[in-house]
Amino acid sequence: MATSFIYVSVPRKDLPFFRKLSKNMGWTYFEYDPTDNDAYREAMDDVANNRIFTAQSAEDMMAQILG
Repeated sequence: MATSFIYVSVPRKDLPFFRKLSKNMGWTYFEYDPTDNDAYREAMDDVANNRIFTAQSAEDMMAQILG
C-alpha cells in the first residue's frame, strides 16, 4: 500500500480526537512542537564557542574523528 505524507495543523484542544481518529483509521502521526529548538540552540552554541571543524576529504574527517 502506498502512503502519502501530509502536514496537518490541529488545535491543541482537538488533539485527543485526532489521536483517536488516527488510531481507528490505522494512521501513523508524528507530533511536532515548533518551540522545541534544542538542536538549533546547541548548534548556535557550537558556533559561538568555535567548536566547528572542517575536513578536506572523507579520509581527513575520519582521521580527525579517530585521532
